[in-house]
Amino acid sequence: MKRIIVILILWTVIINIFSLFSLNRLNLKGDTAYDWINPENVYQEQKWDLTSLHARWDSFWYLDIAKNGYSLNYNQWGLYNIVFFPLYPLLIKITSVLIGGNSILAGWFLSLFFLFLSLLFLFKLVKEFHPEIDPYSPLLFLLIFPTAFFLNTLYTESIFLFFSLATFYYGFKKKMWYAGFFGFLASLTRVTGALLFIPIIWEYLKDHNFKLKSVFSFNVLPIFLIPLGTFSFFLYHYLKFGNFFLFFTVEKSWGRAFVLQKNQFLFFSNPSIVNFCLDVLFVIFAFSVTYFVFKKLRTSYGLYMLTTLVVALSTGVLMSIGRYILVLFPTYILAASIKNQYLKKVWIFSSILLLALYTILFVNNYWAG
Repeated sequence: MKRIIVILILWTVIINIFSLFSLNRLNLKGDTAYDWINPENVYQEQKWDLTSLHARWDSFWYLDIAKNGYSLNYNQWGLYNIVFFPLYPLLIKITSVLIGGNSILAGWFLSLFFLFLSLLFLFKLVKEFHPEIDPYSPLLFLLIFPTAFFLNTLYTESIFLFFSLATFYYGFKKKMWYAGFFGFLASLTRVTGALLFIPIIWEYLKDHNFKLKSVFSFNVLPIFLIPLGTFSFFLYHYLKFGNFFLFFTVEKSWGRAFVLQKNQFLFFSNPSIVNFCLDVLFVIFAFSVTYFVFKKLRTSYGLYMLTTLVVALSTGVLMSIGRYILVLFPTYILAASIKNQYLKKVWIFSSILLLALYTILFVNNYWAG
């Protein structure tokens, strides 16, 4: 554990000093990566406040929910906060009370705390179930992933990563009540948390030789806790707003209507072209990794990655795909298992360069996912 703490501290210090310098060194105009971004409203604001640079874009939705709760009142963007799941903003609200009311600092602290737990559980999972792999190597590949800066921002990446890792870890150890509990928390954190049901039920059925009678066993019940988090959130929508499927209705106004969104593929500026190319590379990378995860690691890993990618892409946009695949931890286990040292070095070098790019984009209020 001591070594993991040291790794986390070093990473946090280095990347945040880099982000602070990146924010104050560059004089940038507003972003033009998407046509819905108004460069006059979203702009770089240089300051030496280390805390505030961790809150950008969706961060303010979580802060709004923590302060005001859910409502069907439009904000300045003409959008609702209904699509953001409740657990993270609830924890921000509780933590901010304990530290004097600074919600941004509370959110940043929570992200770092859950990042530490993620590193710990990724280490434990690899050490116990992949003994042929150095358990520290996947931690490195996670922390240098191009969108890894989100792990220490006011986003749900760290907390969701921990809950998904804990769900798999206890599922592998056949402690299904623990797996179900952490899966339930994951599905209270983001909509794809419910997908953890698929790999865990696969592991359960595999352990029982896929016998039909095992499905009707009492032992399978804890696994059904996993989608219950998402169901509970939708039930809340029904009880408060009268629409059980309100989440999907509101998603349309966010440009995620489960049909191809042609306006998301407009190449009207150089930034939009580069942004599109990077998103396409992320998609190709993610599906390639998923193929080799199926082939070289565990089927349950592959099922988790594939279903997550299908759901993300079914919304008709590539937007944020680099951030969505950040939490797919089997990627880093696969990377650590690569025997070809040249390929591994190319992965590391490319990833670090892209991490620097996406960190600069995020802290300067440019779209980074």
